[in-house]
Amino acid sequence: MPGFARSGYHANMTSAIFALFLAVGAWGAWRSNPMYSTGLTLRLFAAIVLSVGGLIAATLGVAELTEHSSPDVTAGALGVVVLLGTLAMIWLVLQVGFPKTASLPRPVTLVRTNRSKLAPWFPRFVGTMLGFAILALVLPGEAKIIAYIFGGLVGFVGIVMLFTVYVLALHLDRALTSVETDPWVHWRYTPEEWQAWSAVEVARIEATTPHWQWNRDWKALGLTLVAVTVPFAVNFNAADWHGLAAMTAGVWLLVIAMIAIADRYGRTAPYRLRRLLAKSPPETYAGAAGLFADGVFTEWQNVGNYLLSATVDESSPRSLAFVFARSVSGGATVEVRRNALVPDGADGDIAKLQTALTAAFPKARIALT
Repeated sequence: MPGFARSGYHANMTSAIFALFLAVGAWGAWRSNPMYSTGLTLRLFAAIVLSVGGLIAATLGVAELTEHSSPDVTAGALGVVVLLGTLAMIWLVLQVGFPKTASLPRPVTLVRTNRSKLAPWFPRFVGTMLGFAILALVLPGEAKIIAYIFGGLVGFVGIVMLFTVYVLALHLDRALTSVETDPWVHWRYTPEEWQAWSAVEVARIEATTPHWQWNRDWKALGLTLVAVTVPFAVNFNAADWHGLAAMTAGVWLLVIAMIAIADRYGRTAPYRLRRLLAKSPPETYAGAAGLFADGVFTEWQNVGNYLLSATVDESSPRSLAFVFARSVSGGATVEVRRNALVPDGADGDIAKLQTALTAAFPKARIALT
């Protein structure tokens, strides 16, 4: 038991140090964001503290109310409270952190460009949960516990993610509607121009998308599997090696499945872009809230994304290249490029865009003229 306690202590210390590094990285990324201000930071902090405090209070209240109930009823009630509290916290933080957009005139119908992209994910989520339910029914004995654990985890994460991306998509649709209502620049393309441009964009993403290679990346996979195994190994009772083996195998399968899914997602990127461009309107909008090009709307800046530069790409066909810094896990940032085809006779629009972007985003490098 003392050895197990020491292992748990070391695991907790490791987790605390890891969380500290993540927090420092996230703070550094936020400090470099042009949206950073003391006022917004305090509002975000207050929203987080308020929502976490409310969640803790609700959890304690439900635990007290269900004190004399069966363990299943208590666990179910606590699960519902934690889920609803997490969704409320996400909604509150997002509402505080969203950049302000211009008020829309009435009556204006919101576009569904971003929300419509989420439609396929809802049946996929339902199908996944049905798969876990079937596993729980057919697996024998204690193996059912694995299906319950991973099914509950996937269900919780899935609901949280779908809710989060829907709220984000709704905000982006409002911002895009404001851009289409009052654009700085609006370009329409002929079917021939759009078809030629689509071929260029697909070829570009084919040349730049990385792919998983087992003979090159097996060491990284090995280190990842070791990293996800350590917390289980140091916190499990040594006598319960069956549980440790089952949990480790489940986590390893989940990691490998996630890598395979991510690799397939990257390999199908050209196909998805080709399909997106075929379904998207052949036009570009740029306005105060952001850029709509190639069927994708990108805000000029928000808490996780901001404009770094805007330049002219003189390669045929002529286009504008917008580079954004996007925050990823751990506080790191990656550069994301968005391209917009320039139609003939658009020099006046480019000059207008140069003036508007320079005035709105003085920290970005705007070199369109």
